[in-house]
Amino acid sequence: MFIPTLRSYCYDILSGSLSQDMDLPNWETIPPKSATALIDQALRDVVTSAMTCTDIVTILTRHGCANLTSSLDESACSKYPIAHGGLGDVFQGRLLNGTTVAVKTIRAYYHPGQLTRIYHKRAAKEIYTWSKCNHPNVVKLIGLAVFHECLAMISDWEVNGTLLHYLSKHPSADRCHLSTSICAGLVYLHKNVIVHGDLKGANILIAGDGRPMLMDFGNASLLDATLQFTQTDTEPSFSLRWTAPEILEGTSSHTIAADVYSLGMTILETFTSEVPFADESEQSLLVHILSRKKIPTRPGTIIPSRSINGNALWDILTRCWALDPKDRPSAGVVWHEIKSITPETLKALEVESERDVDCPELQ
Repeated sequence: MFIPTLRSYCYDILSGSLSQDMDLPNWETIPPKSATALIDQALRDVVTSAMTCTDIVTILTRHGCANLTSSLDESACSKYPIAHGGLGDVFQGRLLNGTTVAVKTIRAYYHPGQLTRIYHKRAAKEIYTWSKCNHPNVVKLIGLAVFHECLAMISDWEVNGTLLHYLSKHPSADRCHLSTSICAGLVYLHKNVIVHGDLKGANILIAGDGRPMLMDFGNASLLDATLQFTQTDTEPSFSLRWTAPEILEGTSSHTIAADVYSLGMTILETFTSEVPFADESEQSLLVHILSRKKIPTRPGTIIPSRSINGNALWDILTRCWALDPKDRPSAGVVWHEIKSITPETLKALEVESERDVDCPELQ
């Protein structure tokens, strides 16, 4: 038996997903020391719901995540969350060296007993995936910590806040450049076989220099991982206004193509400074998307048809929202096409005045 097959077999045993028709390893052909080493490695490289927070921290640290528990000044952390997400809370904190940081936790403390450990595992998966990212347009994970008896993710505190908050304070910001940079962040993730799973303006922070950075990897999946996570029955969350129809229908999980659908919605959000389908309730919107395959209405004053690149931009967005995931462009294609669009080429062209028929040059 090949070593990868044996390791996969060990992972399947731990996750409870071993197929009944899978060929069992011929243990007699494997040297005892090799078998023991492989099983030990498999055990060391799997995070399960049975593990304590301390166990998970040990594994994540072994896989390159910095443990900042002893460096976090809990007395200087906000008593209550500064911001809330779908499943997480963000506190403002400070390291002992004076650095102001964001401390994100999954709401495990609302779920007693075994469910708490499931949420610990979910946090561990987010930490592990996020720790593999290093790009100017992705928020940098500084490390992890145990905070309020929960696994916490530590990153720099960005005073500019999220995308829409930044745009409300800086209405003249270059939306084309912001969109190109958001695309660049997603291109990086996809090149590293990471599906984000929840791309939207609320999951984009703006750095001090105005640079957008993708964050929140709670739905993300790393398709080529050295650390394994056993399956759980908890459903992945989604943000309706940005989510691809196939996910809403339940026929697909989060994919690279679904990320591109969300990218189109996020670019639209960047240009309009409001969430997609802002005038519709989520309940009616869900019906319209599933039954009529509805896409947003073109904002004519913001993406005018009578401009140099208005139609090109709208064409890019509508391709991102293609009903068939196979018809959507890659994030790289979107980046390539968006980068040539500027605020100047999106301005509506003035209607030329009619020439005066009495003009001497025309007689």
